[in-house]
Amino acid sequence: MDDVGGIHLCTWAATRSVLRTYLGVLVVLHLVLRAEASSVSKSCEKDCLSGKCINGTCACDHGWVGDQCQHCQGRFK
Repeated sequence: MDDVGGIHLCTWAATRSVLRTYLGVLVVLHLVLRAEASSVSKSCEKDCLSGKCINGTCACDHGWVGDQCQHCQGRFK
């Protein structure tokens, strides 16, 4: 018998092969996108004292300057 439940065996084997290929492509695509996303956001080498680390550099709060936002920039309201 060449068919199981009304489906020809050669058609079923071809369908399984195509599904396996699509699954492999999806897994590789997922891994590439995951690796790309994790490399985009960098952490700061040193702690930001009065600010936030954004993409590897400190974004200082209002009134603070320096590579670590460690210096007060005078009076401010």
